[in-house]
Amino acid sequence: MKLYRWGQSAYETEEDLRKEQEGLCDIDCSLELGTTPPESADIQGLIVTSKVSVDSQIMSSLPNLTFVLTTTSGYEHIDLEYARNHDIVVGRCPIARRDAVIDTSIAMALSLVRNLPSLHHEAQKGVWARAQLPNRNIKRISNLSIGLIGYGIIGRAAFRVWSDLGAKVRWHDPNVLGSFPLEELLSMSDVVSLHCAHTPSSHNIVCTETLNMMPVGSILINTARGKCVDMEAVTQATHLGGFGLDVFPCEPPELLSSYAAHPNSILLPHAAGYHNELGSSVANEVIDSITMWMENNNLPHVV
Repeated sequence: MKLYRWGQSAYETEEDLRKEQEGLCDIDCSLELGTTPPESADIQGLIVTSKVSVDSQIMSSLPNLTFVLTTTSGYEHIDLEYARNHDIVVGRCPIARRDAVIDTSIAMALSLVRNLPSLHHEAQKGVWARAQLPNRNIKRISNLSIGLIGYGIIGRAAFRVWSDLGAKVRWHDPNVLGSFPLEELLSMSDVVSLHCAHTPSSHNIVCTETLNMMPVGSILINTARGKCVDMEAVTQATHLGGFGLDVFPCEPPELLSSYAAHPNSILLPHAAGYHNELGSSVANEVIDSITMWMENNNLPHVV
């Protein structure tokens, strides 16, 4: 099978790409690496990063294309409608980042629930804020109610970790049986954490209307997709106890320092999924995914 790898992420080393190439060679696949759109008409599989746009023009120029595999969790850079209409399977690689995203989302949530950024901010001003503690909304994990928006691969894993820590966890995902209604979920949650893909139904799912459903002092966490959150609405939601954001509608955001002015906030540069072994982990997941394709014409995480 002839494959084309379009793009290289900043975290991927030449050794990572060589590992991927050699692993695919072992299962009788030839992999061409490139930074420009593929030109060979006999390419059967396309492997891409989130930095390239796989539109109808690209796919129509590859008459033998059978699948597109993105090395990321998100897939909004791929024209899914065209792919489905032309029997092109689209898959993704969420496992390489899953645990790191969960680590980051929980770390941010607990830091904000415990008021750590805000207390540190007071220390930077030379204020010993111990006397303020009784007036702050500081809870233990066992008393937390967590609301997850999105119950896919990452959302389900986050549910298990939060539950193991002793929190009460609920989730909303209209695509999965058993989903809590969004309004009910938001109204009962001390922490709302997003783990959904960006789709028409999740675009700005966190907006003025939904933010007003959240209790006073509640915390918002977004390690999913930036366009799921209306940033202007978040900055105007004075009843929030804080927010932790790893992704933004436009990156890098022009108003980054303004968002960070909130004393109980944590802002990251789209870093939640990163870890030292990410490039190698992505290579392994690509190899595993295409091995599955070679065995039964399917990918493990089809969109």
